[in-house]
Amino acid sequence: MLRPGFSGVLIAVLAAVWGGRAVAAPRVVLLEMAGGARDVRQEVRASAEQALRALGVEVVPQSQVKTSLDDCNIPSCLAELGRQAGASHILEIQGSYVNESYNLRLDLRDGETGRILGSDAKECEICSARDFYRAVKDRSAALWTRVVREQGSAESVPSQAVPVTPARSDVTEANPAPSPAKPGRSFWRQPLPLFGLGLTAGAGVLLGFGAYYLAVDGDPADCKGAGVDKFCAFKRSTADLGWGLLAGGGAALLGGVAILIWGRDDPDGPAISLGPGTVTLSGSF
Repeated sequence: MLRPGFSGVLIAVLAAVWGGRAVAAPRVVLLEMAGGARDVRQEVRASAEQALRALGVEVVPQSQVKTSLDDCNIPSCLAELGRQAGASHILEIQGSYVNESYNLRLDLRDGETGRILGSDAKECEICSARDFYRAVKDRSAALWTRVVREQGSAESVPSQAVPVTPARSDVTEANPAPSPAKPGRSFWRQPLPLFGLGLTAGAGVLLGFGAYYLAVDGDPADCKGAGVDKFCAFKRSTADLGWGLLAGGGAALLGGVAILIWGRDDPDGPAISLGPGTVTLSGSF
């Protein structure tokens, strides 16, 4: 049996411990992306909030944020914003969703200094708005978890009273996470190669007609009778037309092949480099 006095002391100690944990809980300001449709911005913010709250992070209500990313985008201003909101961290959301494609960049900053603690980015050429919101949610959770791990704690991030390690902040500030490589589209979704393919097919038609008109140049036409009584009114004169069609077909063929090869959305595709007296061809066909 615990004496009443000792029980009171124990309860007070436990309350102080749990109260300290509540105070030290991370608190984040979200700076949503600038521009774009209002409903898209709201969905993006809601996705990021859902990801952070699922990890036990408190998100500062939008009504308490008096600025935007356009108005406050330098470390000193962001640090002042973090102090005013009582936030330990600031999450910047940058990007856009246009014509079934999106680009996204997330920067997680320290709320006291404004320094970047970690970054993440993703792009997609053919994606739905739902894919965009899912990427915001997944990347926000992954970025927060990674920064927590890099700061040496898997359960909580140090409160704003504990300074961020300078070496870690400097490295991430100078070398933010690079954007992933832009995914390439399939051949049949690329407009330039398809145009080159059509131009090449048209060139084949022109070359065929050109060869035909050259072959029949000088042949008799409008003939009547047979044998020694055969009479032809005139001879065909189609050489000029044939040579013109051949020239046009040849030019179309060269242009179509060039567009077909060098118009692909392929970073490893063929490329020509011109230098003083040299021409270099690189890449894969």
